[in-house]
Amino acid sequence: MHGIQRPARTCILAASLLSGGCMSLIASKHSYSASSAPAKVNGADIRMQVRPEGTDGGSYAVSAMVVSTAVATFDGPFSWRLEALGKPGLHQSIEIHRIRTRTSVTKRDEWYPERYLDLRCDFKPQDGSPGQSRALYPIPGLLLVKPREDGALEVTVDLTVRTTARSERKQVRFRMKPSQGRRDEFIFIPTEIAESIGKPPGEWDDKGWD
Repeated sequence: MHGIQRPARTCILAASLLSGGCMSLIASKHSYSASSAPAKVNGADIRMQVRPEGTDGGSYAVSAMVVSTAVATFDGPFSWRLEALGKPGLHQSIEIHRIRTRTSVTKRDEWYPERYLDLRCDFKPQDGSPGQSRALYPIPGLLLVKPREDGALEVTVDLTVRTTARSERKQVRFRMKPSQGRRDEFIFIPTEIAESIGKPPGEWDDKGWD
């Protein structure tokens, strides 16, 4: 259920760079949305987020125009991460110890390899939200599930949140239900690349997460 694969959006980006500077993206999206409330650990609100990185076979096309149009159907596998919201000056970091994933239809039940979970992510102040800090924990590799085939997803995470006062380790459960929507965007590629320079990888692309 977990693995290392090259995201399909990398190929889409490459195609758009070859076809011109501007790109109109028209896409349907099969993803997961939360069916349970964010978890509360040591005063921080934590939620699981996923982003489709795959496309259905034959669903992607680019027109041969100066301003190109990409049409795609986004699907799994997914990039996945934890987003934790806390208070500036209080919340310090989040660390994941274990992850278990289970699917409702295909009944897959797997543990994520612990050797890849040695990352600690710090809380940072939020631009435009002076009373809030944020930590993003990108889980390595891709989550190899597909909503239409695997059904609802349950992710159990054993994690620790540290503050200036204390540390709390807790096992939390995130329930995700299959969802379908649209993702229509107009992208100016050189601007996106320029704006990414000098930013941490977690801030390069904060779009498309569910």
